[in-house]
Amino acid sequence: MKSEVYEQLTRTHIELTTDVYRHIPPTTHSNDIEINIKHPTKHSYRAQIKTCRDRIQGECNDLWATISTTRNLPSNCNILLESHHTTLPTMYTLVKTHKVPVDTDISTLTIGEIKVRPIVSCSGSPTEKLATLATRIITPLLTFLPSHMVNIHEHISEFQNISHTYAKDLNFYTADVSALFTNVSVDSCITDVLELARKYWDTMETFGLEPSDLKMILNLVLNNAFFTFNQRLYEQVYGTFMGCSVSPPCAIIRLAACEANSIFTDIHFLTLGYYQRYVDDAAGFARSKQEAEDRHALIAAADADNRIKWEVDFPEPGQYTPFLDTEVGVEKDGRITTRYYRKPQDKGLTLHALSHHPTNTKTAVARNFYETAELTSSGEVEKEHSLKLVDELLLQNGYQNTRQYHKKKKKKKRGEAVQDSDSYHHSTLYY
Repeated sequence: MKSEVYEQLTRTHIELTTDVYRHIPPTTHSNDIEINIKHPTKHSYRAQIKTCRDRIQGECNDLWATISTTRNLPSNCNILLESHHTTLPTMYTLVKTHKVPVDTDISTLTIGEIKVRPIVSCSGSPTEKLATLATRIITPLLTFLPSHMVNIHEHISEFQNISHTYAKDLNFYTADVSALFTNVSVDSCITDVLELARKYWDTMETFGLEPSDLKMILNLVLNNAFFTFNQRLYEQVYGTFMGCSVSPPCAIIRLAACEANSIFTDIHFLTLGYYQRYVDDAAGFARSKQEAEDRHALIAAADADNRIKWEVDFPEPGQYTPFLDTEVGVEKDGRITTRYYRKPQDKGLTLHALSHHPTNTKTAVARNFYETAELTSSGEVEKEHSLKLVDELLLQNGYQNTRQYHKKKKKKKRGEAVQDSDSYHHSTLYY
């Protein structure tokens, strides 16, 4: 059996099905290394020789001991955030299969044509605990950003507040930042985070820390961006650390500062315009692609480091524009319509009906797809389109009579037994 599998894997055109979007052909170890090294931003990394784990671990422990003593924190807090037996972060990459055209065989692409997303796993690293603490402090600040989307469906409720008169003769467009995390300055991120934090510090859960403590923690975490790959040591010389928990909120706040210093200074745009962003994916309305590009050029110009670059996706007349897991269109009368969306490269893989997972789990997965389809649909026509996408997905994964999962879940009464077809014993819990 092993020899048969090996023989199949050594064939040139064999493809392995993945749980992402496409078929990913196996590759050699040397090609995998070349993909990982060449495709991350070329000027963002440099090789190092001397190991630095012990130094970083010692600096983290010394800093936290100083902060704990200065702020008179309980002794168990000092022990809780001490780092011991740590390892340096490790880099890996994810292939951006959604960037490959639908009619392209991915196995025919050269290494230079494969686009990847570099990820640095900081689990168990010297800075992990301090990074987690900083993340807990600054993440609530995101709710104060005017453009930030708390969830991926917030724009649907915002569309209900947009008048048809405003949306008429406009097109919905999207724009995303190229490699946001590795193109924002660490110093600029820290400055913007602290400026925002000081405004709301008295209303935040700061765990007894002061802004100066947060500044020292962010400096230590973000400026020690070392990682290993293929038994070699590298340093990220620019941008926030991919994979570090504090990087996303820092990058989001930095980009929000650029927006605040550009498009949000226009009173007319503030009162009549629409603009929202989920991390690095932004959306708005414009009359032409040039107008949309000019708007995002203003945001890019507000970046003193001149590294933020936008890619604008503007629809053809009468077409829907994909945004996150929805498609958005503007009718001639100004009515905004939305419906469920799945990428053309999506392989349509989900939890299979023949999986050995509990029946309730599979039912919940199917029901959640239908709930999302309803949530993202603005009308009956759009709803039927969305439901058909879910029908096809579930049928492809072995589910029969798929619309049965579309039924609303019955509310259980207090003390009622939980029914599970995979359970041999039923119990009643009273509260």
